Amino acid sequence: MIMLKNVSYRFEENEVVKDCSISFPPDEVHLIVGPNGAGKTTLIMLLKGLIKPSHGRVFSPRKQVSSWWQKMGVLFQFPEDLFFNDNVYEEIVYGAKRIGIKDIDRKLDNIIDFLGLDPGILQVSPFSLSYGEKRIVAFASILIWEPLYLILDEPFSGLDWQFKKRLAEIIENLKDRIGIVVVSQEFDNIISFVDRVSLMVRGELIFSYPIEEVDWDEVYAAGCNIPAAIRLGRKLEKNGIELASDKMPYTVPGLVEALRK
Repeated sequence: MIMLKNVSYRFEENEVVKDCSISFPPDEVHLIVGPNGAGKTTLIMLLKGLIKPSHGRVFSPRKQVSSWWQKMGVLFQFPEDLFFNDNVYEEIVYGAKRIGIKDIDRKLDNIIDFLGLDPGILQVSPFSLSYGEKRIVAFASILIWEPLYLILDEPFSGLDWQFKKRLAEIIENLKDRIGIVVVSQEFDNIISFVDRVSLMVRGELIFSYPIEEVDWDEVYAAGCNIPAAIRLGRKLEKNGIELASDKMPYTVPGLVEALRK
């Protein structure tokens, strides 16, 4: 587990993250939401150890936090913009070779199969791929070195609905294997298997709750998206259709079940 305790980060005159205390278990899908400029990306950079806090500390109660950092993969927004190799094979294995990962080709075969990629793609130029394929290749370049944590910063940006669905399925298949932290304003594809939601506003951590305890009205009031099931459920209630649920369902299957009852 990695923990941030009373962490703040100041850039020039601006306090981007303010007195944040939060934990990230290695077996949890953790969704971080917040309006633009809330400090979400800075928070995950602190979590990864890419920047040092101005105040507070990032630590692990059971082992050296540096050992977690070494096995933490980060996929920042639009990672395909960083491609530079001649073919997909070299693009995927480049980082793994740099850090001395062994048995790369066997692991690559497993990753290709796991991601549902055609092996023939390995000899293709990454720059000739579709936008969605590029995102999957970037994902593969992280998975090949078997991270214990995976941090995804707006992973669905720019993707069509098919690749959003495909990427969400990949993330779901990784659930319970590694710790996953997703920063996103687009989360309907993953909301059904998220374990915890944290809300950040103007650098402050407003809450960090198990998903069943989230007050989505508070999320909406902060200027964030809310699950489509909740938006639809509210419209149904406004039109006189009562739901057999004490709390508004946040997934479409949950909403359907409430309507059936």
